[in-house]
Amino acid sequence: MNRSENLFFPGSSLASQVHAAAINGDKGALHRLIIGNSALKDKEDQFGRTPLMYCVLADRLDCADALLKAGADVNKTDHSQRTALHLAAQKALRIISISWI
Repeated sequence: MNRSENLFFPGSSLASQVHAAAINGDKGALHRLIIGNSALKDKEDQFGRTPLMYCVLADRLDCADALLKAGADVNKTDHSQRTALHLAAQKALRIISISWI
């Protein structure tokens, strides 16, 4: 079992593996998957979230950087019409508001 196959994404589909690699920060697996199938860099999950969005949500900046260098689409939106940048901004606002409490 490789590091990217975890309880978040059981099974062996390449789409689930690329999302698992992104959330786990497994840059090597992410790179191998994208080299093997470049469409995976923008593959959506059931909520429309891309691997880049997973990187943002999990603070995996090195993997986000790798996806951006591979040409990941920063303008893709999830089913709630949020981009990776929207998710990053929402996350930052939550952190700021918690620190004020």
